[in-house]
Amino acid sequence: VPESRTQPVLRGADLRTEMEQAEPGEGELCAWWLTQASWLIKFHDGATVLIDPWWRDLEAGDMWGKLLGEFPLEPEEHPEPDLICCTHWHDDHICPVSIPRLAAAFPETPIVIPNRSLAMVLEWGVPKSQLVTMKGDDEVTFIGDGGRMLTLHAIPAAHEELDVTEEGSNYLGFLVSSGDCTVLHMGDSQPYPGWHERIVSTSADLSGGLDLALLCINGNDNLRHDEAVDLALACRPRLVMPMHYGMDPGNTVDPAIFVDEMTARGDGIRHVVPEVGEQVILS
Repeated sequence: VPESRTQPVLRGADLRTEMEQAEPGEGELCAWWLTQASWLIKFHDGATVLIDPWWRDLEAGDMWGKLLGEFPLEPEEHPEPDLICCTHWHDDHICPVSIPRLAAAFPETPIVIPNRSLAMVLEWGVPKSQLVTMKGDDEVTFIGDGGRMLTLHAIPAAHEELDVTEEGSNYLGFLVSSGDCTVLHMGDSQPYPGWHERIVSTSADLSGGLDLALLCINGNDNLRHDEAVDLALACRPRLVMPMHYGMDPGNTVDPAIFVDEMTARGDGIRHVVPEVGEQVILS
């Protein structure tokens, strides 16, 4: 157990209020990093997507007491999202605590998971009617309250390996689009042939290009910091933010190595290292 943990900039009811009151302008979006690969994204029309939500009781006396940072929101404290997306079956992405509690708190919100994770999530008691499965290289459009629209395109990811069967890819990344903005959440992946091209061509089809890229930098069967810069150079988003570090003491890096790499060869692409619970506005 660490002597102290990294504290969120904002948490609980205060963070939820900030999220609910945020009103990104046309061509803008707001993003909050919620630790690891967990993000809440809010688009111009108010459409909100929660990706890879993760929460654990740090005082339960189990293995999660090792984590280096605190979570800014318990599952029920999130503002009601239009969509919840989960990239793959690992605990910090399809969380066995967060997903059942979010499903109960927000029963009208669709939850997107890889098709090959369906049986696992059903065992947790999540209603099948609330689950939407994707296989990779497929696309779904969701229409929420007031006509808010989100288009989700799943990209196969190669975490431990590129594992694709007739039932789909075991690991996914997502391109999420609303209005004229598109966000890449890469999931956990190593580079593989055609991956960059898939992301570039699909984001161009969705909205003419990529606005925000959320990229892992930790390595260990995942993207390294230098490979994150390679991906940024390939897809040239308006903004890049790193993720998947700062929680597991056995699987983290200093984000300064990503900043140094972007500064050295990022060709002027904007990059921000977020704080947990901090609002980042892309304008």
